[in-house]
Amino acid sequence: MKPPDNLTCRDLIRGMPLSFDARAAGELCAVIQFRITGAEPGDYYLHIANGKCAFHEGVFHTPDVSIHARSDVWLAIARGALDGTLAYLARRYRVEGNVWLLMRMKALFSYDPS
Repeated sequence: MKPPDNLTCRDLIRGMPLSFDARAAGELCAVIQFRITGAEPGDYYLHIANGKCAFHEGVFHTPDVSIHARSDVWLAIARGALDGTLAYLARRYRVEGNVWLLMRMKALFSYDPS
């Protein structure tokens, strides 16, 4: 199931810890930085450690991966309207750092309101 259409890009990223799967993360310790531009600009990061995920606003000094995307692109990916892998290959967003971590995001975060 997809997240509600009325959420902003910030809301979606802020809510990602609610859909975090600690079992899928295992012993992962990482920081995922979001550098969002466009209609809803902002800098946010997720800190994953000890089976937990926490949302923060701002720029982390040494993230493991940084995702640079326009808000409309990230919203479309989060809502399932745009395939994240295809969007990456089409250069709809840019990634710096550990691309392997980006590839794990679908397993680490899954929206399920039930």
